[in-house]
Amino acid sequence: MSRFFLPVLLSILAVLAACKKEAAAPVAGAPTDVASAEPGRLTGPVVKVNDVAIDATLFYVELDKITQGGARSIPDDRLKKIQENILNRLVEEELLAQEIKKQAVEVAPDELDAEFAKYKARFKSEEQFQNYLTHGKTTVDEIRKRLESSFALTKLLEKLGKLDVSDDEVKKSYESGIKLYTEPEQIHAVHILVKVAENAPEDKVDAAKKKAMDALKKVRGGADFGEVAKEASDDAMTKEKGGDLGFFRKGVMVPKFEEAAFALKAGEITKEPVRTPFGFHVIKVLEKKEERVKPFDEVKGQIKESLRNRNTFKARRELVESLKAAAKIEKFLKD
Repeated sequence: MSRFFLPVLLSILAVLAACKKEAAAPVAGAPTDVASAEPGRLTGPVVKVNDVAIDATLFYVELDKITQGGARSIPDDRLKKIQENILNRLVEEELLAQEIKKQAVEVAPDELDAEFAKYKARFKSEEQFQNYLTHGKTTVDEIRKRLESSFALTKLLEKLGKLDVSDDEVKKSYESGIKLYTEPEQIHAVHILVKVAENAPEDKVDAAKKKAMDALKKVRGGADFGEVAKEASDDAMTKEKGGDLGFFRKGVMVPKFEEAAFALKAGEITKEPVRTPFGFHVIKVLEKKEERVKPFDEVKGQIKESLRNRNTFKARRELVESLKAAAKIEKFLKD
């Protein structure tokens, strides 16, 4: 499973870590609403799905995360909706787990190890990963369970033929969304900024312009642009980098700066300092990239993955709906 697909699948079943349980034996008779450690809370099953009981503890764990254990004051209608969503999610996950078992879909240990390795590779260091475990209040075992559930669902949907994407679909998506695969014209520029306010007194404007002209004369005379920027520029963000602004497209910089910069050819420097609301700029363009449409072969993998993700959401929804329609679902949570 690719690195693009993994986040989508995790988002689908992220809550399985908290809600996943072993299939319990059918519980005889309806559960009794007995006062627990917290009066008014249901004990025993909160719902049965095809005679498999889901314990109320799982429901309240999820509810307490949202209500902060009751510390948050939530209007009754909103709270009821939250409870319904949690209960529906538990039902859906149990239905999917039962179908995965029914279809004999299994995740081999080496497959799970590979998925965990991909997941962990997203972190820059072991320290960052450990910080995530601490602040996310999760464990390696819980992550592996989520990954296993995600991968099992993927394998189930693949077995049912719900994730297939044809070459024709990919081609049509590319052609209809060509703007998404078009890179606009970009330039790589450096600048020297001498700050002066738009409404500054004339003498300050003149002084700033003179300083900018002096810097311009130096760089046009052959001085290293980066060194002059370090000496003369007032742009704290770029001066230590020699005034480097990197690549940017139209619509990013202020209009006057942008107009002057995009009018230059690679290697050219503005003939005069350019006035903007920030002050006076000396601009040099290092490189230009013309507008480019990415070739189909370059993006077809990305498009196919996107279409596969779309199919995943659709297939999961349709599968859950069909399983619900055929299931015996008994809910015991009182309003």
